[in-house]
Amino acid sequence: MHVGGAELNTLIAAAALGVPAVWATRLADNPLGRRIAAHAAAHGVRAEVDWDPSARAPLYFVEHGVPPRPSEVLYDRSGTAMTRLTPDAFAWKDLVADAGAALSTGITCALGEGPAAAVTAFFCAAREAGAVTVFDVNHRVRLWSWEEAVPVLRGVLGHVDLLLAGRQDLLRLLPDADPEADQVALARRAIETYGHRMVVLRETSQLPGRRVRTAVTAVTADEVCAGPAYEADVVDAFGAGDAALGVLLASRLAGDDLATTVDKAAWAGAFQHTLPGDVCLVRPADLTRRGAPARRILR
Repeated sequence: MHVGGAELNTLIAAAALGVPAVWATRLADNPLGRRIAAHAAAHGVRAEVDWDPSARAPLYFVEHGVPPRPSEVLYDRSGTAMTRLTPDAFAWKDLVADAGAALSTGITCALGEGPAAAVTAFFCAAREAGAVTVFDVNHRVRLWSWEEAVPVLRGVLGHVDLLLAGRQDLLRLLPDADPEADQVALARRAIETYGHRMVVLRETSQLPGRRVRTAVTAVTADEVCAGPAYEADVVDAFGAGDAALGVLLASRLAGDDLATTVDKAAWAGAFQHTLPGDVCLVRPADLTRRGAPARRILR
């Protein structure tokens, strides 16, 4: 059994690199909820929790597949604490007062009108405080359809400074998107449409056997920065996007240039594929290691 969640995974990756991280969430006031809070604390993330004694903890079940059978996820989230999140659940201005960045994802928005409105309130407070707002589309078709997601996500995107999305996400979220456009052109269109400072494109390609190739490209109004691609043998594919985003945020907050940032993010995405579970345990030394040594065991 693992504790997982897109925002928490991302914060854990950033915290592992020395970034002070705070996770605002609602949890069931029961042993499972306490287990989740303890997991965050164990990985250096301070949890600001709105405890709900009448809610249950969310569950998801993973069936790992191997080609040609895909892995599958079954979500069990009805009646859980986060589905009852409202825009006034937290004093957002106090939480973001000293923040450099504020993060959320489409998974939170998928949980209902209240959570989606809370994301918007969170981002508005963060921008007023001078923090960079960060949003990972993270569409999960088993949580909500694109028909349900598009109007909600379009309402959020106008409050987003840094967007993490894929080509298919942008084709759906951009009004009248050109289906023949490449991902960089679509990212530029998103910047024009929603006012993002940056769109980050993360690609994972399946290679023969249990191998993948990961790459990250950052697009701004004036610059396209495509980093090198990295290959990895897959132990567990879950959490790779969260790891890449967490390392990207840590790198930007540390003042790294864009080329260094996308390089570290792509490497972290590959690195995470080699670890079991969702949690990114990347260390600063791991980000400077490119390729396993000949003996393959570090002693």
